Amino acid sequence: MRTLKHKLNTIVEHAEPNLPMIGMLGSIGYPLFYMVWRYLIPQPYENLSLRLAEAVISLPWLFYPQLPKKAKDMFPYYFFVVVLILMPFFFHFMMLKNEWSVVWVMSSMACLFLLILIVNDWVFVCGYTFVGFVLAYAVVYATDGYVSYTYFRVEYIPVYLFVLVGGLIGNHKRQVAHQTKLLLMRSLSGSIAHEMRNPLSAITNAMGTLQSIIPEKPDNSDEQEKFELSNSSLFGIHDVIDASLSTIKRGNKIIDSVLVTLQDDLMDISNFKKVSVKSSIHAAIGNYGYNDQREKSLIIEKTEASFDFFGDKDLFIYVLFNLIKNALHYQDKPGFKIEISTETGSAVNYVRVRDTGPGIPHGRRKLIFERFYTFGKSGGNGLGLSFCRRVIESFGGAITCESEEGSWTEFIISLPGYTSKTATDLKREILKNKRVLIVDDQISNRLLLMKFISELGCANDQADNGKQALNLFSKNCYDLVFMDFEMPFLTGDRAVTMMREDLSINPKHPRKCVDVPVVGITALPLAEALPRAAVCGMNEVISKPMKRKDIGRVIERYFFSETPSISSDFEEILSNARILLVDDNETSRKFMSMILAHYGCLIGQAENGKKAIELLDEQDFNLILMDMEMPVMNGVETTRAIRNGAVFSRFASHRSIPIIALTGNTDPKSISEVKEAGMNHFLSKPIFRDELISTIAIWLNNEHDVTNTPEIHQEHAMISSESAWAAIRNENILDRSIISSLMEISDSELFGSLLEVFFKDAELLIGELEQAASIGDIRLFSEFSHTLKGSSASIGANRLYVLATHLNNLSRREEWPDHVDWLGILKQTFSKTVEEMGMSMKSDTNFVAD
Repeated sequence: MRTLKHKLNTIVEHAEPNLPMIGMLGSIGYPLFYMVWRYLIPQPYENLSLRLAEAVISLPWLFYPQLPKKAKDMFPYYFFVVVLILMPFFFHFMMLKNEWSVVWVMSSMACLFLLILIVNDWVFVCGYTFVGFVLAYAVVYATDGYVSYTYFRVEYIPVYLFVLVGGLIGNHKRQVAHQTKLLLMRSLSGSIAHEMRNPLSAITNAMGTLQSIIPEKPDNSDEQEKFELSNSSLFGIHDVIDASLSTIKRGNKIIDSVLVTLQDDLMDISNFKKVSVKSSIHAAIGNYGYNDQREKSLIIEKTEASFDFFGDKDLFIYVLFNLIKNALHYQDKPGFKIEISTETGSAVNYVRVRDTGPGIPHGRRKLIFERFYTFGKSGGNGLGLSFCRRVIESFGGAITCESEEGSWTEFIISLPGYTSKTATDLKREILKNKRVLIVDDQISNRLLLMKFISELGCANDQADNGKQALNLFSKNCYDLVFMDFEMPFLTGDRAVTMMREDLSINPKHPRKCVDVPVVGITALPLAEALPRAAVCGMNEVISKPMKRKDIGRVIERYFFSETPSISSDFEEILSNARILLVDDNETSRKFMSMILAHYGCLIGQAENGKKAIELLDEQDFNLILMDMEMPVMNGVETTRAIRNGAVFSRFASHRSIPIIALTGNTDPKSISEVKEAGMNHFLSKPIFRDELISTIAIWLNNEHDVTNTPEIHQEHAMISSESAWAAIRNENILDRSIISSLMEISDSELFGSLLEVFFKDAELLIGELEQAASIGDIRLFSEFSHTLKGSSASIGANRLYVLATHLNNLSRREEWPDHVDWLGILKQTFSKTVEEMGMSMKSDTNFVAD
């Protein structure tokens, strides 16, 4: 009876959406067709009483949605009996009473079709049909004493059977499709439910952490009552929120990827980046949702052989989660353990996940990667390993299974190296959908950048000043911006400030458009450019002339590494950076140490300048945070001593280590004193986390450029005037790599036009420099020398660029040229530049080859 009740409930559940419609058809149709067969198309036999009875017993079907719960509970039994009377019995009874007339034979077949649609079980359909016919036959025989076959034809039998079998087959296919959808939905819900367990568990723990940080809920409801939080608690709350948002984002990504797999779509590769296999495995083991600590102790990590691959870290962790989950199913086996190891190869690297479970038979090892196939455990949906295969294959790798029955199972993930052709091809596919904005007032610089960007497959737009850049930015969403500093109408750093503040930006753009990475490009000394970049929100600065390797490094950093934008975390940049914190206030040191330690920095502390100098001579540091007001030795005195270098016996980077002032005085005199002492940048108190982190990150990002740039202005303070001019005379007249690149992207006519513009502008600038010197206007001299420096760099006039750089560096320190014949040397250098450029144009084919 329980089996019968379950089957009836299933049948009614299947028919439930159609019950009111069938009830209407019965309650209205039975009496209505009496009129049809009685008067319009008269038949030998009709029975109004029988039809009215059929209409009455159809009424509960019509009002099924309004039935009380108890009536609905009893409805399956009512349905079981009434279906027999309403359909097989009635139609067969009328067919026999009308002596097998064509009308009623066809009506019986239509009834059979309807029965198949309502009752989704072939056993019940066959049973109802047989019992209904027998019951009708018995009633006709009992009432008439015989059954007439006046219009019967033997052809009715195969046609009737065809209708029955064909209808059942058609309905079976429909049911299979329906069941497949249900299985898919159950699998999908089960898979998503499982994958959400880990992030929801993490968020639950996060909420618990928040509850432990914030004050307890007050007993009264006084809305005016205030509570205080310490700085450490406030930052702790923000950290918990950031981590929770990251967890939610990761969970959404997994759900999206599962849906993609179920729909047989391609995996989304747009977020693929450089991934460390060691950190990913460590994160997977640490973040998996174990039931207890014993489960975690079963996992052994062996990742001495570390490597990087190109893919998605979250999806890779998801793959490991699945393999760990599958293995832990057999954790009750004596001696059970899971070992996750790595192995590097010449072209392919491997991750192995081995467990000591019962193993998998040889014939089933390939089947386990098929969708909806499960083996060895109940409750699975067969989607996990199939999805794992899709993920690994999207990385350009493969996943296979080896096993020994009764002993072990090992999943082997093979991944191509980060520099492999496979990874390069994936990068090119991603770059096709990236868009870069190039902003520079020098056309040669724009052309050069356009060439390097186009070679990588990125689309690009160009602007020659900040106003045009903002106009383009209001219409389009960019993935990366190259921004020159000194431009007419609106400088680059001011344009970036407006971008970061959402000024003149289309409000419909997503937030990521406002947070787009911005790379400054400049001929300014980095010591001047970097503080301006930090203030306006640029991510880093590269010096002109730009090289292909510089652009490649930028693309790699912002598109394919975990290096974040200005508004995100800076963990990769700050990780393991050694920061010396010099401040006499212990609370301030503790506060900033806590922030920096969160980002992976290694902190050294000193309470005054004297102690800071001692630490610098004992340990290596990458950057100094220097308070201005301190006893014993203040910030300015300490900085001057550091830059002088005489106090050190070991420390060699005293001239170039970035020093950031921490000051409460931001008046022009104090800032001038900061710069004159040799500090690179200043932060005004109170200091906020985002500003502190972004400023440090930018200076660390450019630390290599600052300490190793070959430009003369970096060495000027350490070499004599004579040595500087001698170095200039030894420079090559032209930078052939820049000119070659320009000639590759332009024809001879265009390159010739660029040269004409450069020659004309350079000649005018030299005249302006002579005029500024004659009237003693050092500001104009600095402005013109800077312009000459930039245009020379962009066209490949190397010696003229170096000479203009030297003159510009002097003028920025309000010093006049330190050579008596500086103007003659400048004009002579320009003449040689014109001469060699002309020779190059005449033999441009050989020149490009060179």
